[in-house]
Amino acid sequence: MKPTDHATDNADQRGPESSSQTMASKLGERPVMESARTHGGLLLWAESVGEGFRIAAAEPDDGTSGAARSLDGARSVAQGWRVTRAEPTPANLAALRELLPNLRPVPLGLATSGGFGDRLGLATPGHVDAMRASGVAGSIAPIFAQQSMRENARTGRTPLAVVDDATVGAFVAGWERPVGADADHLKVEADIDLCLDAGYTFFTIDPGDHVNAAADQLSGNALEEAFVGGLPWEELDSSPADVRSSSGS
Repeated sequence: MKPTDHATDNADQRGPESSSQTMASKLGERPVMESARTHGGLLLWAESVGEGFRIAAAEPDDGTSGAARSLDGARSVAQGWRVTRAEPTPANLAALRELLPNLRPVPLGLATSGGFGDRLGLATPGHVDAMRASGVAGSIAPIFAQQSMRENARTGRTPLAVVDDATVGAFVAGWERPVGADADHLKVEADIDLCLDAGYTFFTIDPGDHVNAAADQLSGNALEEAFVGGLPWEELDSSPADVRSSSGS
């Protein structure tokens, strides 16, 4: 999905053509126009390559910067600009998140947010389109990277690949507001560590393995026995009394 027809201003609604887009059109090779933006004196945009994209960055060829050195790619000089073109490798996408901090997932706190659950890693540009078209781009914080370990196992993806795919999609679509990343349906500590290392900022714990499906049908002593004796209280570092106290029961 290649967004090429949107006009955006400031964070997500630019005018007919921004100065960044004008420069990208002059320096770029098949530039994706709405991806173009300037941050910290560095001009960045995406370029279409076959069925995918690459990262392009340009800075004045006067020795005053050098931020693009964090990108590992081909370098050239054109029209007084040093241009770097880099493939979307994990290392380059990590560098891109440093160059464009809004692409680095952050905790969203109590802000209204929405998770998109892109199973294949291709839909983020469409999700950005939908947010803009519905007028919620400034009122709902997106969680473009949102997958469970079960879903990753079925699709052959990793937590980092989910974040990287969301980074590419948000960059290509010209998204300039904060994003989150949700590690969904977590059941074991090792998976939490994997997602922490990948930069996730939102963690959904799935206690399903400890849910007694028959609890709705229990009452009296049977319910009490299931509650007191049916949970690994030592592993939970808690007790029935703690739960009763915290719930006011």
